[in-house]
Amino acid sequence: MTPFFLTPATQVVNLLMPTLLSLIPDDVMQRGLDKLLDVIEEAVAASGSQIDDALVLPLIAGLRAKFDIPEFADE
Repeated sequence: MTPFFLTPATQVVNLLMPTLLSLIPDDVMQRGLDKLLDVIEEAVAASGSQIDDALVLPLIAGLRAKFDIPEFADE
């Protein structure tokens, strides 16, 4: 039994998500994830806190390395 209630709509989305994601070409997925990680990096840099710099930026670098998400130049 799941620890939380899933609506029928949520269950349908959960069933369809893997299929929908498989239809996205790898290069489009990489560019989208790069943009997402860039936004997170910019927010961390703008925060002024060194704690999030020390915690979040290495995690992002690890995600980029693990999932082969290169740094694309802004277009």
